[in-house]
Amino acid sequence: MLRHIPSLLIAVLTVCILPTHAQDPLTAFPDNYKLVLDNAQVRVLRCHYGPHEHVGVHNHSDYPTVYVYLSDSGPVRFSHIEEHAFVMTRPPVKKGAFRVSPGRPERHIVENLSDLSSDYLRIELKQIPLHGTLHPVRGEAPANLDKNTVEAVFHDPQLTIQRIVCTPGNMCEAGIPSSPSLLVAFTAVTFSGSMPKQMQPGEILWTPDGALKLHATSAEPAHLLRLELRPSK
Repeated sequence: MLRHIPSLLIAVLTVCILPTHAQDPLTAFPDNYKLVLDNAQVRVLRCHYGPHEHVGVHNHSDYPTVYVYLSDSGPVRFSHIEEHAFVMTRPPVKKGAFRVSPGRPERHIVENLSDLSSDYLRIELKQIPLHGTLHPVRGEAPANLDKNTVEAVFHDPQLTIQRIVCTPGNMCEAGIPSSPSLLVAFTAVTFSGSMPKQMQPGEILWTPDGALKLHATSAEPAHLLRLELRPSK
């Protein structure tokens, strides 16, 4: 019977019968949200919605946030339960894409509208102020990964996002970041030199400083995003 009621109305009805206190997604929905890093600069949640999965009402922080998509996925509907309720449907995304949000308080219900799972990272930027200079943008996944690349795909005085690609059989220099950085791997990657380390697809690595030398560990190119943080003083 409820399936014929618009999702926004369902969201409004749901909030009327649920407790009004904040619903922490890590405790309310541990199969969908997992904390993978929490330090002074960032808080990173790994998010997962199965095919056609429905996730009940929960809250997120108002920190400026970068969403990094770890899988190809279809549309996902977010029914926001706020003073002025609204529904937003995230369009299909490709693995390697990202979105930058200036930040806002969120309280919503989630519904995956696709036969595909949706996996992404929610990277909350704890030292970048709300309503600051950070502007919203969507970064598309690259069409191909056939060239060694270190390219800035987003730049703001407080945040630079670089896409790093190293083709198979090559040792690549990724440069020295001027401030602490977060790496997100989309494929298997090996680092050598002062920071020997292996990363698997979907893993993250916090790097306070230091140059990176990397190469692919399989026939796939090494493919990463690097978020370089420069919080205001």
